[in-house]
Order: sequence, then structure tokens, then C-alpha cells
Amino acid sequence: MSIQATQAYNYVNTVSGTAAAKATGTYSSGGTAATASRPAEQNDRSVALSEQGKEMSQSDQVYKMDTGAGEKYLDLGSFFASPGRQVDSLSLDGLLLPTENNVRALQEHISSVFPGFLAENGIPEAPDKITYDSSGNMVLPADYPYADKLKAALENDPALARELSTANALASHLAGIKATEPFQQEYAQAKSQAEIDAIIDKYSYLFGENRRYPDMALLFTNDGQLTITADDKALV
Repeated sequence: MSIQATQAYNYVNTVSGTAAAKATGTYSSGGTAATASRPAEQNDRSVALSEQGKEMSQSDQVYKMDTGAGEKYLDLGSFFASPGRQVDSLSLDGLLLPTENNVRALQEHISSVFPGFLAENGIPEAPDKITYDSSGNMVLPADYPYADKLKAALENDPALARELSTANALASHLAGIKATEPFQQEYAQAKSQAEIDAIIDKYSYLFGENRRYPDMALLFTNDGQLTITADDKALV
């Protein structure tokens, strides 16, 4: 079997496999003391959740997001604000998935806050686009006159900087997934090994070492409205 065919089979097995169940549970060797403290801990947690729910109900930055633990309503205004989120995002509860819904929500939220961010920092206009290099560093157009000022402002607003890079990362993954959809559809409809081999050969460019990835960009209007694109086309 060719390397490309092997990669294709591995890809299909990966996307069709069932994710391992996440084991949860808390164990204590504290005996009676641990048991006695549990009601108080649960009460504290209930109060905290109640306060969090109250804050979210009063926020206009709450979006329904797809996470590793299912759909959750998140306040994007605070989600990226805490440095701890960088750790939390590695857990299923904090993991944002590369879905159209999430990319659209981030696009809308950034569009709602970026104009104010520019005004607060005395930046007359947004860059035409923001891209990221292979190391995850922000790249601004060479002719953008406020590049230094924008970078300095984002250093002082790490939450927005994280949200921009996250939007780019999720969009890049989503674009890659979309590029494989025709292959997945044809593979699922194949009725013989010969058809499977032909489909793998047809889409071999998706699995080779020289695979081309979509060119991602965050495009902005002068006043800061965002459109996320892949190969110069709106992604969502």
C-alpha cells in the first residue's frame, strides 16, 4: 500500500473513530472529614455558579460555543482575559473546537470589540489584514502605518491578542477540514476496493508531504469589522 493510501486510511479511521470516554471522579483518603466538608464545598460551588450565571445574563458578549465537553455559553469578553485560560483550554471543558459556529462567534465578537480597541488606543484605522507565520507570530502589512502602535496596544491587551490568534488557529483547522469534505463524501459512497483506490489517488494531494494548506487571513474594514478568509474567500 502506498504512503498516501496509508495516510488516507489512517485519516478515515481517525475521523470515524469514537473518542475515548473521559473519566471523571474525585477520591479522598480523608474519610469522615472529607465527607463532612463536601456539603459546604458544594454550597460554595453553587453560589459561585449562581454569581457566574448572573454575570453572564447581564453580558452582551455571551456566545454559544462548541467545546470538548459539548455546547457551552461562554462570555468571550472574559474567556480570553484570564491567563489561566491558556491552561484551561487544554482540558475538554475549555477546548474550543474548529467549527463554523465557533469561528463565526469569534468573528462577530472581534468585530464588536475591535473598533473600540482602536479608538481607545488612538489608532485611526485597522490594518487591511492580519496574518500569522508558521511560528504563530502576527504579521501586519508592510505599508500599514500604525503597525508598531497596534502591536504595542495588543501587548497591553493580551486577551484580545489571544482571541485574534485563536480565531486564526480555529479557522485554519476548519479550512483544512473543509478541504477534505469531498474526499470524505466520495470515500463513504465507494462500493468497491477499486473505487476506494481511485478516490485515494484522486485526492492524493491531501495526504502527501507537500500538501498545500489554505492561506488564512483576518481581513478588516477601516473601522475594524472582521472577515476571516481562506484563500481569499470568506470562511463562514
